[in-house]
Amino acid sequence: MTSYAPDLVNVIAEGADSGIVDRLLAGRPAGRGGTLLVTGPVACGKTTVLRDISANAGERGFSVLTASCAHSERELPFGVMAQLLRAGGFPADLLPSGCLGQQDADGAPETGEAEIVRRGDRLCARLIEAAAREPLLVVVDDLRHADLASAICLAQLIRRMDQSAITVVLGDDLTLRPSYPPLRAELLHRPEVGHLEVEPLTPEVLGAILAQRFGGDLEDRCVTDFGKVSGGNPVLLQALIEDYAECGEVRDEGYGRAFLSCLYRNEPILLATVRALAVLDTDVSDAELARVAGTEPALGTQALRAVNEAGLMHAGSFRHESARRCVLDEMPSRLRADLHRRAAELLHDTGAPVVTVGRHLMNAGAVDAPWSRDVLLEAADLASIAGNAGAAAELLERALSSCAPHERPAVEARLAETEWRLDPATSARHLGALIEAAGAGDLAVSESVSVVRQLLWRGRVGEAQDLLARLRETPGIDDELYLVDQWLTCTYPGLARRGVRPPADRGAAAAWAVSLPRASGVLADVLVRGRSQEIRPRAEEVLRELHVAHRVTGQEEDGLLAVLALIYAEQLDVADSWCDDLLGAAGPSRLPVWRSLFSACKAEIAVRRGDLPDAVSLANQAFKEVSPASWGTAVGLPLGALIVAYTRMGKFGEAARYVDQSIPAAGLKNRYGLHYLHARGTFSLATERRQAALADFLLCGDLIDTWGLDGSGLVPWRTSAAEAWLSLGNRDQAKRLIHEQLARPGSDGDRSRALSLRLLAETSSARRRLQLLSEAVDILEERGDKYELARALRDLSGACYEVGEHKQARRVMRRGWYVAKRCEAEPLCEELLPAGGEEPAAAAKRPEGAKQLTDTESRVASLAAIGYTNREIAGRLFVTPSTVEQHLTRVFRKLGLKRREELPDEIGFWTT
Repeated sequence: MTSYAPDLVNVIAEGADSGIVDRLLAGRPAGRGGTLLVTGPVACGKTTVLRDISANAGERGFSVLTASCAHSERELPFGVMAQLLRAGGFPADLLPSGCLGQQDADGAPETGEAEIVRRGDRLCARLIEAAAREPLLVVVDDLRHADLASAICLAQLIRRMDQSAITVVLGDDLTLRPSYPPLRAELLHRPEVGHLEVEPLTPEVLGAILAQRFGGDLEDRCVTDFGKVSGGNPVLLQALIEDYAECGEVRDEGYGRAFLSCLYRNEPILLATVRALAVLDTDVSDAELARVAGTEPALGTQALRAVNEAGLMHAGSFRHESARRCVLDEMPSRLRADLHRRAAELLHDTGAPVVTVGRHLMNAGAVDAPWSRDVLLEAADLASIAGNAGAAAELLERALSSCAPHERPAVEARLAETEWRLDPATSARHLGALIEAAGAGDLAVSESVSVVRQLLWRGRVGEAQDLLARLRETPGIDDELYLVDQWLTCTYPGLARRGVRPPADRGAAAAWAVSLPRASGVLADVLVRGRSQEIRPRAEEVLRELHVAHRVTGQEEDGLLAVLALIYAEQLDVADSWCDDLLGAAGPSRLPVWRSLFSACKAEIAVRRGDLPDAVSLANQAFKEVSPASWGTAVGLPLGALIVAYTRMGKFGEAARYVDQSIPAAGLKNRYGLHYLHARGTFSLATERRQAALADFLLCGDLIDTWGLDGSGLVPWRTSAAEAWLSLGNRDQAKRLIHEQLARPGSDGDRSRALSLRLLAETSSARRRLQLLSEAVDILEERGDKYELARALRDLSGACYEVGEHKQARRVMRRGWYVAKRCEAEPLCEELLPAGGEEPAAAAKRPEGAKQLTDTESRVASLAAIGYTNREIAGRLFVTPSTVEQHLTRVFRKLGLKRREELPDEIGFWTT
C-alpha cells in the first residue's frame, strides 16, 4: 500500500511516490490491463488524485472513461456504466435494454441479477473489443455508491483484466458501507490490484504549504493551530488560509461553509450524524448518538469514524465552534426542533443533569412527556441559583406553555417574579391573571404577597389593597401577615395596619419570609423608633444572608431596606461597602434590577458625601440597568439623587429635566417619594422658587408625621424647611424647626445636627456664630459630607470677617473653595472665590513655613488644608484614620495651631 498526501498547490504533491501510477499506465506488458484502488477519508483528495491519473493517461494515449457515483443514484440500474460509455463516445446501442430504467417487452424492469450478469458479460466483451484498438482507462469515483448493476459489471470487468488492455482506477472510502460488498471484497483480496491511500496532510506538508502561502518561517504554534483546526483536511485548510488572509480569524462563511460542503458531497448519514452531534454538544455513546440521529447504530459508528479520519472532527468533537454553528444554522427549523426533542428524551432517560435536558426542551418541538414540565421547573431553579434570571424566565415560560390549567397559577407566579428581577415592566403582563388566581384561592400566601408587592411597585394601589383585604380575611396566616405589615410600614406606611402584634413563635413564619422580618425590622427601628446606634450589626446580618442567585421572594427589596437602614443611620462607609459587594455578586448584567437598586443606593450615598459627579454617574447607571418607567413607584430614589446632584453642581437645566419627569401618583405616597419631594424642594430653593420649595419640604414633614416615621434620617426636611423660611425672611419659623431638630434624641454628632447648627448660626450673634459654625465644621469633617462642609466653611469665613479675623477668614474661604471644587459645586465655588475672582494656584515649591514638618506630616497637612477628611486622607495614604489624627496633632503642635482651619495657605498650595 502506498500513501499519498495531496498538496493544495499542485494536483500531485511534489515528491509524492507516484511510481505505482507510472507502473499502472506505462510499465505493464502489452495487451494486459490493471486495477488501482484509491482510498482515503472523505474530502481528503481522492477525486483530485483520480483527475490527475486521468490527465496523465490521456497524455499517454489512453481513451479515458470517467464516472462519478452518487448516493441518490444508487437505485438507477446501470447508471454508472451509462456514464462510462457516454464518456467514451460509444454508440447508444451498446447500452443494455434495461439501462437507466428501461423495460423489456413485458413491461417489467430488466434488473434481475442473472440478467445483469448476462448483460454485463456482453458489455465487458464490447469494452475489451474497443480496448484492442486503443488502451482504455476506466475511472470511477465514490465506488461505494455505485448502483448494483454497475457494481456487478465492474466486478466482471476486473476479473477480465488479464484478457484486455483496460486499466481500471476506482476511488472509495473504506470506512463506509458499500452498495455491493462483494466488489469491495474482491478488490481488497486480489493480489494484482494496486492500492493507493490518500491521507490527511501531515504536519510537515502542512507547514510547507503555510510557509509557501504566508512566506518566511512560521512559528511551530501557528502550524500546530492550523493543524488542529483543519485536522489536515485539505478543504478545511484551504478555507482557513483564505479566512486568515481575509480577516485574520476563522469565518463562518469560509471555514464553516467549507465544513458543510464536505458533508453535502457525501452520503446523508454523515450529515445526519454530524447534525445530531451539533445538537447534543455532549459526549454520548455511539448507540445513543444513532438514536438521536435516527440511524442504525452500526451505520452511525461508521459515519463517526469517517468524519474523524477525514479530520473534519476530533474524537466526535468539532474542531472549531464555527463548524458547529454553521451546521445548526443550515438545519431546517423543524428538523432541529425534532433533534432537540430526541436529545431531551435520550438525556432524560440516561439521567443527565436537568439543566442539560432543559436546554434541549427549550429548543425542541412539542414534548408531551409528563416529566418535561418538572424538568423545566427544576432547571429554572438551578438557573436562578446560577444567577441567570434570563435563562430561568425562558425555562418558566416554556413550562407555563405545557402546564395543565390547575398548574398554571403557581408557575405563572414564579415567572412573574423572575421577570421582575429582569425588568419590572415586563412582569406586569401577568398581574391580571395572578390577581384572578389569588382571588380564587389558587395561589399560596407567599405568591399572593409577591403579587401585592408587584402591584404596589406598579402604582396599582387599589388592586393591592383589595388583595390585602382578602388575605387579611384568610384564617391561619396571621404570622405571615404580620411580616407583610412590617414591610408595608417601611415602604407604603399608609397601607400598614398599626398595632399588629408579632407572632408568639417567630419560627412559625413561613420559609419564604426568612429575610423579610429582619430586613423590615431593621429599617423600622430607624424609621419609627430611631434606634440608629443598634443598626449596623443587625443590618449586616440581613445582608450576609442575601443570596444574589437564589429565588427568594422579594429579596432584592429586602436588601435595599437593609442598606437604606445603614444610610439613614449615617453608616455610609458600611453601606457603600455592602453595595459594592452586592453589585459584584450580581455580575455584569444578568440581574439588572438587583444592580439598579444598589447603584441607586450608592448614588444616595454619594449625594450625602458630597461626591456629586459620582452621584450623577451612579444614578444614571441605575436608569441604564432599569429604565425610569420600570422603576415604578420607587423611581423617587434615583431621581432624587440626580436632581440634588445636578442642582448643587449648578446644572439647573439637567436638574429641571428630571424635576419635570412625571412619576406615578402613587410614587408620592411611599417612602421613596420623599427623596423626590425633598430633591424637588432643593431645586426650587436653588432657583429662587422659595414658596414652592417650602411647600415640598413641609409636605415631606407631614407625610413622615402621618406615617409615624419621625424617628428616621430619611430626608432632612426640618433643616431644609428652616433654610427656606430664612430665605423668606421668617426667622421665627426657622428657629422653631431648628430647635425641634436639635431637640430630637440621638442626634448629637450626626449630620442633621451640623446642618442645624449652620442654620442656627444665621440667627445668632457674631461670636456665637463662630462657635456654632466651628462645631458644624468638625461634625461634617467627621461625617465626610464635603458639600455641606464647603457651605459651613463659607459661612465660617464670613463670621471670621465680621469679628475682624480677616487672615483666618481668607484661609477658611480658600479651604472651602478647595472642598467645593472637589465636589464640582460650581455655584458654591463662585461664592467662595477670593477677592478679585482669581482661583487659588499651586505654589512651585515647598513653602518655608512647612520645612519643620516631616514628609508624611506635610502630605497629611496639605490634604487636610484643601478639605480632605481624615478618612479620605487615610485612604489616599494607605494608613488608618487614627494615624492621620496623630499626624495632624503633631502638625498643629509644630506650627502652633489649634484647628484645621488655621493651617497655612501655602500648605494647601503645595503639591505632594
